[in-house]
Amino acid sequence: MLALQAGHLFAQATYPTPVLTSLSPLGGKTGSTVDFSFKGADIDGAKSILLSSAQAGVSYEIPIVQLPEKKGALSAKLPADVKSDLYDIRLVGRYGVSNPRVFQVSPLAVVDSPGTNTKGDTALKVPLDSAIHGVFKAGAPHWFSFEAKKGQRVLAAFAGTRFDSRASMVGAVFDTAGRELARLRGGLLDLRVPADGSFKLRVNDLMFGAGDDYGYRLSLTTGAVVWAASKDTLYGWNLPGGQVVPGLRVNQGQPVERLKADAATAAKLVADSPWKTLVITTENEAPETVPPATTPVQIGQAFGGWFPGSGTPRSFDLAYKSGERFVVEVISQQAGYPTDPAMLVELVKKDAAGVETLTSQAELTDPAAVVPAPSVKVTQLDPLYAYEAKADGVIRISISDPLNAANGRRHPYMLRVRPMAASSMDQAIAMHPLLPRAAAAAPYELTSGNVWRQGITAIEVQLPGRTAQSDPLELTLSNPPAGVTVLGGFVGKGQMLGYIGLRASADAAAGAKVLGGITRTAFLSWAVKDAAREAMITRIAGAPAVGVVADQAPALVEQATPGVPEVAADGKLDIPLKVTRHSAFKDDLKLKVLGLMDVAKAPEATIAAKANDGKLTLDVKALKLAPGDYGFILQAPAKMSFRRNAEDVTAAETAAKKSADAQVAAKKEVDAANAALKAIKPEDKTAQAAQQIKVKDAAAKLAVADKAKVAADKAAKDTATKNPAKDAIFIVYSNPIRIRVKEVAKK
Repeated sequence: MLALQAGHLFAQATYPTPVLTSLSPLGGKTGSTVDFSFKGADIDGAKSILLSSAQAGVSYEIPIVQLPEKKGALSAKLPADVKSDLYDIRLVGRYGVSNPRVFQVSPLAVVDSPGTNTKGDTALKVPLDSAIHGVFKAGAPHWFSFEAKKGQRVLAAFAGTRFDSRASMVGAVFDTAGRELARLRGGLLDLRVPADGSFKLRVNDLMFGAGDDYGYRLSLTTGAVVWAASKDTLYGWNLPGGQVVPGLRVNQGQPVERLKADAATAAKLVADSPWKTLVITTENEAPETVPPATTPVQIGQAFGGWFPGSGTPRSFDLAYKSGERFVVEVISQQAGYPTDPAMLVELVKKDAAGVETLTSQAELTDPAAVVPAPSVKVTQLDPLYAYEAKADGVIRISISDPLNAANGRRHPYMLRVRPMAASSMDQAIAMHPLLPRAAAAAPYELTSGNVWRQGITAIEVQLPGRTAQSDPLELTLSNPPAGVTVLGGFVGKGQMLGYIGLRASADAAAGAKVLGGITRTAFLSWAVKDAAREAMITRIAGAPAVGVVADQAPALVEQATPGVPEVAADGKLDIPLKVTRHSAFKDDLKLKVLGLMDVAKAPEATIAAKANDGKLTLDVKALKLAPGDYGFILQAPAKMSFRRNAEDVTAAETAAKKSADAQVAAKKEVDAANAALKAIKPEDKTAQAAQQIKVKDAAAKLAVADKAKVAADKAAKDTATKNPAKDAIFIVYSNPIRIRVKEVAKK
């Protein structure tokens, strides 16, 4: 196991936080034993792995064991009841649970690429219907050979970003004469075998990148690849009995096929597919349908179809009554499709002759930036338009996907019109927050969610689809680890970012759980050193997970007087705070308000060094808080001396004390034996001889005890030297706080 210690700014957290940067292999067969190689930081003391699937709503905690014969390798046996799927995999160790990576379970046989197959004449022979695992350790391509029969359809599938891999794989299949027969592009190779024979497959990273994070799992299959599925319809390639939908392309490959299937057949094809199948929740129009000029929609309705391929927008008319408040939203990119929808909203007027006049109301692509900004930039969002009708009328909604249309590709969408007041956590995206970044170009780091004993951690929640008029919403989670209490959270009217607190008891058991109540989590696939120069790749994983660390947090910060404090909109509010300090933490705390406004302008509360109380003062008038309820949380860096692997030092010190006690006992035994020898009369030769033997035995025991004490003292000293106590920056959170701003009293 390689621990990569990333550089930190002083203001950033430096306490132990498990982070996975890569793993190998990227998949396994149901019921098989998998030998893993995990790479990252603070992943020592590994105990188990968590496998979770958001689509299936299941999670597994699987024990792992060290493999002495393979340095750094960990072995885990996949349960026989683990179904084929793409899972989030997390490592659970000494410092809690890591961020998720992607791991695939499927029925395909597994083949490991040795990395030495870098030329055609060293190609590794592989069977069809296998999953090839490899890592590009160098810039050279990997070669494989396989046998196939005339008429077979062979697909090779791998999309790096879906597996949190940096590998953008390209490649080709060649016959024995060296002729190229098919090319891997857009993550898919589609070969229709022209004749019986042997074929060679070459694959490499597009830019010949290399390293531990350039792993791949290439599925070489004669089965189906399912791209998307609705309730009873599958779209993909090599679907058994599927029919090509003329002109329907979703990538650079062959046109997509469609298959109507019963639930059992569809479930098996989806489970065995090498790609994560995208979900079509609503399909009112098939892709080949020629739609009318406009289609009427109503508030409360959802309409699903496929973006036109010609670039012509798909249009809808929405009639409304005076006083109605509603939100129009497109759902496509946030459902996982590689789209970038645009929405045009126009006011429709008709004269007495029925001639229409259109007045532009809004042209939308991505929604406005969320303020305050979330810890992870979520790019998979779609256009959204909120409207409050002052009179009866009609608006025309035209949606399109221009970039894909220009390249001959089409993808599904859903248009939803919902009442503005409707508010829920259905689309919530969880994140694990860090301390505010020191500068715009400062690094973005990978995060994981863990709570230390007698401390509080926070889950940040972004709520897509909310507007300035959205109603207040209580935030909650379920299924926390044993000894962890969910403190809940709250977002006020118009707030789009909130925080849920989780508190660990003094005896909370070390471990981790996948949480319930939120089904999506945003993670960076890779850390970014310079946000101004590097692209941030964000993956939407499944439900968040939280781990428990069996060490004390530096401090517990709480609102001293429970309840919802109230203040007039032109007044100031003092919120008393109490701090319970733990371990060696004595420094001051500068607590920042998160979730109320831009963090750069947010108020602070300072708790003096060694103090156990303080207060947060909010100048409500200066903050321009309108009447209503608001929710937020306090966050602060906390510097504290911390010894990694403290239990090893404690164990070594305990062993040294036992050795010292044993030495003292052995010396007492020698002294007692010598005293007994002196007490024997000189003429009692027999008794003297017997006692001399006891003196000799006691002296031998003392010699062993002396040697053991020297060894134990050295081990304790070496362990302490290897694991010195150092200052670390922790993150301290308060419980979530809710306030009520009231109307200014009339004079």
